[in-house]
Amino acid sequence: MKAYLINAKDELITEVDTKGADHSKEMIGCRNFEIYPYSVNGNDMWTSEEANLGEYNYFFAIDNVIVSGNALLLGFDVDTGDCKDVNNLSLDNLKSRVTFMGKRYIDHDKLFANFKIEEWK
Repeated sequence: MKAYLINAKDELITEVDTKGADHSKEMIGCRNFEIYPYSVNGNDMWTSEEANLGEYNYFFAIDNVIVSGNALLLGFDVDTGDCKDVNNLSLDNLKSRVTFMGKRYIDHDKLFANFKIEEWK
């Protein structure tokens, strides 16, 4: 199924063909994924559930919403509850909305109280 992969480390956004949950996890680079609480033109954004557990990660912002790690955008069929091809979003439109932030330190003391990331030094 057609999806868009946002690779935060390599700062690339590409169209990909995902072949199910295990393949999606492999592309994102995670063991467990979650739907990020932000929809992009009605498409779900899948991210790593463990993205903020390390000392650092690579971040990007989409429409000024900060995301940790890689993400996969897929459409959603409300009738069946299944994922489907990404829709209502061109690759160029997505690229124009994403700003890569590079490698950032994650302050775990402030992660849950007041999320804070700082430039990696």
